[in-house]
Amino acid sequence: MSISYRQLTPELRHQIIDAFNNGMECRQINENLGLSQRLTRRVLAEAGINSKRRNRYTLDEEYFDAVDTPEKSYLLGLMAADGCVTQSNYVVFESTEKSLTDLCKKAIQYSGDLRVIHPKGGYAPHYRINFSSKQMASTLARQGVIAGRMEAGICYLPDDDHLPAYVLGYFDGDGCAYFNKKRSGGKICIVCSQPFAEQLAQRLGMGIVSQHHYKKVYYWTIYHRDHIQKFYDLVYQYPGLGLGRKRQKIEMILGSYKRG
Repeated sequence: MSISYRQLTPELRHQIIDAFNNGMECRQINENLGLSQRLTRRVLAEAGINSKRRNRYTLDEEYFDAVDTPEKSYLLGLMAADGCVTQSNYVVFESTEKSLTDLCKKAIQYSGDLRVIHPKGGYAPHYRINFSSKQMASTLARQGVIAGRMEAGICYLPDDDHLPAYVLGYFDGDGCAYFNKKRSGGKICIVCSQPFAEQLAQRLGMGIVSQHHYKKVYYWTIYHRDHIQKFYDLVYQYPGLGLGRKRQKIEMILGSYKRG
């Protein structure tokens, strides 16, 4: 007797999607996992996958094997902030910034569809790419991109040569810049795990580490003018990388000091 929709676990959903993306037909998935055809197609449809298509996607599965350019370092930072790798070798990148998902899609030469997710409650749409790749999943996992890494306190930072672009990517994914409208100054913060925040403060030689009300999430924050300038000079040294609106917000913070 096949299981019901209510009995589906996240792990089983990933197994269904992974099997299909690896070339297995729905009939074979049903036989191997003991599912009904209707249930398998429903899971695939909810993941935005057309179960009737014959052509599978392609991608450069070795893209992150050698992170040796600013763009790769930047994208690895983005993946660390807004990406996810499951134990079933399923890789997901999702952002509210379409330009970032487009950049990732193009860089890894992913030929599949870019999905648009519309969250409930009127929130901004999210743009997602998702695929199965044992090689890329294994590589990213070694670089700290795993499911539940915030709660697990996972910390990965690259060497000094690649740190600036990596931090910029992480900042564009999970960072904010706040401008004080009625007075000079502002602050920059990054949301991360405690070990990540502490290591970042140590590596950059600046930053305050504080705990979020959600106990396992922390902030790395800078307020001082010199620190904000140092951060700006560090991460914005690569033409073409970084969200323009976040860069402009930091420039507004720095410009406010000149006005007193």
